[in-house]
Amino acid sequence: MQSPMGNIIAPGATPPWLPREVAEGRKFAWWAQISFLGMAALWFILAIVLVVLYIADGTGRGGLIVGVFGFFAMVICFLAGVFVKRTVIDAIDQGRFHDAKNDCIIWIIFGMIGFVIPALFMILAYAKIGDSLATQAPVGYQPYAQGMAVAQQPAPYMPPPAPIQQPPPQQAQPATAQAQHHGHQTPMVRCKNCNVQFPVFMHSCPNCGAPKEG
Repeated sequence: MQSPMGNIIAPGATPPWLPREVAEGRKFAWWAQISFLGMAALWFILAIVLVVLYIADGTGRGGLIVGVFGFFAMVICFLAGVFVKRTVIDAIDQGRFHDAKNDCIIWIIFGMIGFVIPALFMILAYAKIGDSLATQAPVGYQPYAQGMAVAQQPAPYMPPPAPIQQPPPQQAQPATAQAQHHGHQTPMVRCKNCNVQFPVFMHSCPNCGAPKEG
């Protein structure tokens, strides 16, 4: 189980698989972290002394202002020391050399608060990591810049085309069918004796037996 200090201070041992320049850059980053934490302790002591002197002897307000600034500088240096491990040293141990190099620039700026000493170590770490990347990168290689990735938008949803409905077949008109039916009827004649109709091809009435006339 890792101790709480192991979460704050990075181990000084360098992984053996790191390139030589990156390993040297990691050592400078480790010393920068130690410097940040040391400067945090120094600012804390300086702030306590100046505030106590102001309360005890009533010295000028300049000492009080410096003491108050010392408390803020102590907090900034302590947080910088913690995040140097997370953003630079851990990134190097994980093989993310480009991220480590880019984050060095941030801690160079904050290193000015720690009496410039952490900033000098971070500048050396930045230079060593940059030299290693320039040596190992192939010709024409450009790292993917942060924020340049563009997510591809999904294609808009297109509903499937509606099926084409065929018109229903037209029904034959009843009148036409009836006319065709009547058109094929057998001619009829009427019996003069019993007044019954029978087909014209019959020679006598099927009802009364009277012969067809005409």
